[in-house]
Amino acid sequence: MQFFNEFLCTFLCAEVNILTSNGKKGLPCVPAWFLPDHIPLLSMLFTWIFLSITAVSTVPVQAAETDHLSMVNCNIHEHACTRELLNSKVTLDISPKPVKAMTDLLFRLTLTGKQPAAAPYIDLGMPGMKMGPNQVSLQAKSKGVYEGSGIIVRCPSGKRIWKAAVVLPGIGIAEFIFNVLY
Repeated sequence: MQFFNEFLCTFLCAEVNILTSNGKKGLPCVPAWFLPDHIPLLSMLFTWIFLSITAVSTVPVQAAETDHLSMVNCNIHEHACTRELLNSKVTLDISPKPVKAMTDLLFRLTLTGKQPAAAPYIDLGMPGMKMGPNQVSLQAKSKGVYEGSGIIVRCPSGKRIWKAAVVLPGIGIAEFIFNVLY
């Protein structure tokens, strides 16, 4: 045990030349980083570590927001948007315009071509973010026309890019990505 303590003091600690009350020279083992001439180096090291962690944690968020902005494929504030899916055209319109969060919205879906095996619905969410379910149930109004009411919630992060995934049973999913006003 004595050898282990001496080993640690030799490689990890520095002896401080202070006479103790019992007349012995130095303290048994003082960590080298506690010496006064190392404190400025330690503060610079901890500052560098903090800034590095902060920079690493914010860069992907900014990059992700930029990537999602490039994904926008629908200007829902101006007009209805259309996507093609397996020889079918899927048109989504949301009113009133402009589309605002936290307001009652009417979702109108118009399908041409192959019709779904069951009533379609819309999954509302944000690209790249796992969220709780927010589905809009759609009811048939006429052949190929469905309507339903829903609300786009305000995201606490302040992000405004939303995705409406129109699920057409037996056909597939058409995604509409658009900006929402807060």
